[in-house]
Amino acid sequence: MNKISIYYKLFILFSVLIISGCDSIFQSKPEDVLSEYLKADLVGDHKKAYTYLSSNDKKNKSLEQYIGEKSKHSDSELAKLFIDKTTHKIVNVEINGNTANIKVDTTTVDLNIITREFTTAAFKAATTGKSFQDIQNDIAEKYKKQVLPLNTYKSNHKLIKEDNKWKVVLSF
Repeated sequence: MNKISIYYKLFILFSVLIISGCDSIFQSKPEDVLSEYLKADLVGDHKKAYTYLSSNDKKNKSLEQYIGEKSKHSDSELAKLFIDKTTHKIVNVEINGNTANIKVDTTTVDLNIITREFTTAAFKAATTGKSFQDIQNDIAEKYKKQVLPLNTYKSNHKLIKEDNKWKVVLSF
């Protein structure tokens, strides 16, 4: 084949794709959007996470409110340990028209064990005068030296299509 023939065929192929409305080739999948949302939320990039939310959720909660609620404890040493140990796995995706339901397995620190440790530490702190921050730091130090207890939690997430883009629905 000569170069002109190859360029001509590529031009025709490209033109057909454009004319046929090849948007669906470049559209994101709901599981990709949810993965990006979960990743941004996990690492504390709440501004980016907010961009993945549905317009209805954004009407009910401003960016400032969302960031304020999400940022409360994200700077503690204990929170950083949680983040390092957390993974999300998409287990199942069901798409029905403009709605997607996605099941996710999230493996993270076993909150039952950590809650018991906090309770025990809080009782001890009451007699020693330690602050909540001191308790967090003590537990974080302990688990820097030990393996954190992990558990897998199952969750369901709903996404809807808005303006041909998948958006996460939190239903604030």
